[in-house]
Amino acid sequence: MKEYQNKSLEKALSILDCFSRENRELSATEIAKMLGLNLSSIYPLLATLSRFNYITRKENGKYSLGISLVVKGNLVISSLNLIEVARGPLQDLAHEYQGNTHLAILNNYKALIVDRALASDRVFINSIIGYEIPLYCTSLGRALLSQMTDEDIMNYLSNEELRKFTPSTLTDPEKLLQEAKNARLRGYVVLDEEFTPGEVCFAAPVFDSQGKVIASVNLALSKLRKLKEYERYGLRIRQTAMQISSYLGYTGPATG
Repeated sequence: MKEYQNKSLEKALSILDCFSRENRELSATEIAKMLGLNLSSIYPLLATLSRFNYITRKENGKYSLGISLVVKGNLVISSLNLIEVARGPLQDLAHEYQGNTHLAILNNYKALIVDRALASDRVFINSIIGYEIPLYCTSLGRALLSQMTDEDIMNYLSNEELRKFTPSTLTDPEKLLQEAKNARLRGYVVLDEEFTPGEVCFAAPVFDSQGKVIASVNLALSKLRKLKEYERYGLRIRQTAMQISSYLGYTGPATG
């Protein structure tokens, strides 16, 4: 099939690509220089892009990206489904470490598992899609909990039955608050057999385009593997969470 090219359209799109975090405002001269084009050929393109609100001319004579890009971008972002966006990264992570990965959302102060990727034959009942698990003693839950305010965390803990699921389950409210603060600072959670015997889990929060926490992801591994360097796994799950967040339109700083 013959490939058709529209040189004017290519130049117009190249103009949009000139703008970035570092170059939020550019003059016509700067754009022409960046693209290696004559200034006279730039002005008609700028006028057309301005007319359709893809760029805006400022009072200082420079140009910036326009509202049409925001509108179109929000349409794309709103059409993305969290589960669909997260599935690829979760599957990649599961196969990379031969473990199980999960995606959960906050639902009535529980972590609701909405998707998973399995690469290990060790599958627990609390790993089933649709299963609700506590916030305070699971990695998925604590990752969600870590992004709440200290006041909201303590209110939750004061109204939750803090039962021990294993000998390692942390149930002291003050210690749980401190764990949430630590997780908030480093950007990920580590739980060592607090909910399921023989399992160590690493989790991190997922953010949407507005910077709001909408989910958490985790990596569950068997203690039989004699894991070392927990930080390495924590940083990897944080990386996966940020990858998913970026697909959802999040442009803020990496947590931790």
